[in-house]
Amino acid sequence: MDRIKHFLAENQIMVVLLALILGFFFPTIFKPIAPYGSWLLILIFFTSSLRLSLDELKNYAKDWKMVALTSAFMLVFLPVAMWLPPRIFAPDWALPFLIVGAMPTGMTIALIAEYFGGKTTLALVITAATSLLAPFSVPLVFQFLIGQTVPIPTLKLFTDLLITIVLPFIAASYVQRRAKKFVKRHDVWWRQISVIAFGVLIAAIVADTTAGSTVTIGWDEAGILIVMLIYMGGLTWLAYKMTWWRTASEKATIALCMIYMNNTLALFIGNRYFSEQGVVPRLVIILIIVNALLPPLRMVAKREAKGPTKKPKQLPLRPFSLP
Repeated sequence: MDRIKHFLAENQIMVVLLALILGFFFPTIFKPIAPYGSWLLILIFFTSSLRLSLDELKNYAKDWKMVALTSAFMLVFLPVAMWLPPRIFAPDWALPFLIVGAMPTGMTIALIAEYFGGKTTLALVITAATSLLAPFSVPLVFQFLIGQTVPIPTLKLFTDLLITIVLPFIAASYVQRRAKKFVKRHDVWWRQISVIAFGVLIAAIVADTTAGSTVTIGWDEAGILIVMLIYMGGLTWLAYKMTWWRTASEKATIALCMIYMNNTLALFIGNRYFSEQGVVPRLVIILIIVNALLPPLRMVAKREAKGPTKKPKQLPLRPFSLP
């Protein structure tokens, strides 16, 4: 059990990648779990919220400049930036990249923010802001770029936010106050439960939306994906630098939120409105690529958080003589 807990604690990103791959290649195993996705999300956010600070959450929400800048970057600039290059050089991949780029921050960001040396409470603020604005930004972005209206299930999205984030957070805050020692004593278990539930949820979503789908990737497509991976790395660096007034850990959290898109909503839109174009398998591949950016981001974030190592300045030796 100690080895399993250690593996999950140190390899949360690998759990996400493994879930995407398993859900795509073994849909019959994970598809029956898909109807219970809401319950898994509630479990994930309840166990994650047991480790949050309400006061810190309020302080981040007051920084309107940061919230506005990150929301505009993710919901307006990022979809255009991810759609334009493949639109010119690889038209078949332009729509999948647009769908992924237009999504708000994934609701399960709280699971891995701390793993990057970031701030879980800040990640939740950005998640809430982008998710609340997405029902208005996504239709406008799609209409402007491809001339097609993509209505977002606004009521469903708001209801999901309430049920899967707000209510579990309130319940977890109550438990924190009533059983503080118990919550702290089992802190490791709350994280492990969240990670396992998260992996199962991702695998179930992918299995439910990609069952029976296939996609062929040639050398040209592989080259395009590699170039886009490097390009998205540059966008991530830009997201890290744009909030220069924040600390290194906070900037790392913002950069993480900018590339950690809402996988569930992306797959839903691709399957609901663009099923004839066969974008869902490509979406899964893009999501795997986006998640591949997370390990190097973690390394950079930890290095930036430590700051430059400076040797102590040595004072010059002066001759000393007795009077």
